[in-house]
Amino acid sequence: MLSNKKGATFGTIVAVFGSILIALGVAWLIAQNWHQIPSALKIIILLGATSAAYAAGMVFRVRNYEGIGKALLALGALLYTLSIFLIAQIFFTSTSLQGTAWLFLISWVGVVAAAYIFDSSASLVVGLAEFVVWLCIQFLAFYDWRLFYGNEPQFGILAFYLLATGVLLYGLSLLHRFRQHKFGSVYQWWTAFFFLFFTYILSFQTLLPVIWPTEAKTSTPPIVFLFFLVVTGLVVLIVGIVASLSNRSIENKEIIGIVIAVAFLAILIGLTSIVSGERAYWFFGSRGEVSTSLWAIWIFANVVFILIILAVIFYGTWQRLPKLINLGIFFFSLDIITRYIGFVMDLWGYTSLSIIFITGGIVLIAGGWLVEKWRRNLISKVKPTIKPKAK
Repeated sequence: MLSNKKGATFGTIVAVFGSILIALGVAWLIAQNWHQIPSALKIIILLGATSAAYAAGMVFRVRNYEGIGKALLALGALLYTLSIFLIAQIFFTSTSLQGTAWLFLISWVGVVAAAYIFDSSASLVVGLAEFVVWLCIQFLAFYDWRLFYGNEPQFGILAFYLLATGVLLYGLSLLHRFRQHKFGSVYQWWTAFFFLFFTYILSFQTLLPVIWPTEAKTSTPPIVFLFFLVVTGLVVLIVGIVASLSNRSIENKEIIGIVIAVAFLAILIGLTSIVSGERAYWFFGSRGEVSTSLWAIWIFANVVFILIILAVIFYGTWQRLPKLINLGIFFFSLDIITRYIGFVMDLWGYTSLSIIFITGGIVLIAGGWLVEKWRRNLISKVKPTIKPKAK
């Protein structure tokens, strides 16, 4: 007999696909007849679809169909975002980056607010993803007028934006865990994912020289915005630490770990300015000269990436969080595959490539078995043992 848990999981999967199909069908129907539909009717359709998704999600959740309810609430968040952009298209014609940034700002604020109103973790995930997109677009919007004059944005400032966002997410996770709010685990997972993905991007050698372009000029608006993000992140972090230490919901070594990780990443972002403007490209065995300093910074970036992966896995084992363990294992496997692809591109050729493929295949099969064994061992340690009932 199938268990209720498996049935619910299958139902959730079916509901997610159904929600996606509904969203695609509504979007396609509207797109095909968009110019023939009156503006008032367009708004009614968009608002009606969004409200229906949220209402249906709440109804299913009240009736104990938790998975289907989550899928519909996430659909409501996506339809809300779609409505913002389509309604703006009805009344406005501006297509500037700043205009797009404003629309994403309205979108993620509304989605996050709805997530708290409807107590929806899925909607919160959508809102956090939109927040990161808004942050990147807003950064580019600061330089929108400069792009036409051949000047490049200082992507190092964007890197500090993202680093400050990681600090903000961790502070929010502390505050929610202090209040024993269920969103605490969402912010906790997103903090780990954010730092892992951010460090993974910095581990690419070709990206390090373009973080601080030599042709770029620093302007006031992005610096002011960075100051605002840093202050906000630090305030939330300090309040979260003080609140968490007051009821001992976290330990000192967790705080020390996150401070060390942030310090290493800040140092890494700063060090990339040393190799600004250098060339580190390759294409099937043809690559440019790579300086010693670039090699050193690239190695340092990968060491930091590995340390953060191990820290996430250790933290997941310590706190008995299988999701964090699986996340760390995923990025560990991704790092191995990425470095393997890099060797293939460096040593492109008939003989060397065949040797790399054969060796890599053996390593990946053996490594896959060892990684899966390692993952299962860690998961078994964090799962509580179920004692047999006394007869």
